[in-house]
Amino acid sequence: MLAYFKQNHITQQNLADSIDRSVNTVWNKLHGRSKWSVVEVQKLHDDFGVPTQYFFRD
Repeated sequence: MLAYFKQNHITQQNLADSIDRSVNTVWNKLHGRSKWSVVEVQKLHDDFGVPTQYFFRD
């Protein structure tokens, strides 16, 4: 997932702004310290075209 964001020039600040969370919260989510909500996943998909399956890999 990190590679997708880097490849598409999507910053953690972009993600944080999209889901109305802090950059620190986004970092925790990106590194598996907290989970993404369905609403957050849908918002990131809508705003940036992120494939939803990226959020549900083991």
